[in-house]
Amino acid sequence: MKLELNTEQLELLEFILSEFEYDDDKERTLIEQIEAQIYNVREEDLLRVAKILKAQAKQPTPQWS
Repeated sequence: MKLELNTEQLELLEFILSEFEYDDDKERTLIEQIEAQIYNVREEDLLRVAKILKAQAKQPTPQWS
């Protein structure tokens, strides 16, 4: 299953998860798994942006006469 969220939705989901009070180890494990997936998505986004910035820095700048 694939779920696509925009940044605002992802931030809200993170907030909800941080405030969630689980009743047992199963719920705690599920929350931790979801949080780990969110962390991985954020990390992938940061790496993607870093690669874009690195590629942009390598582009030649126009010389205006």
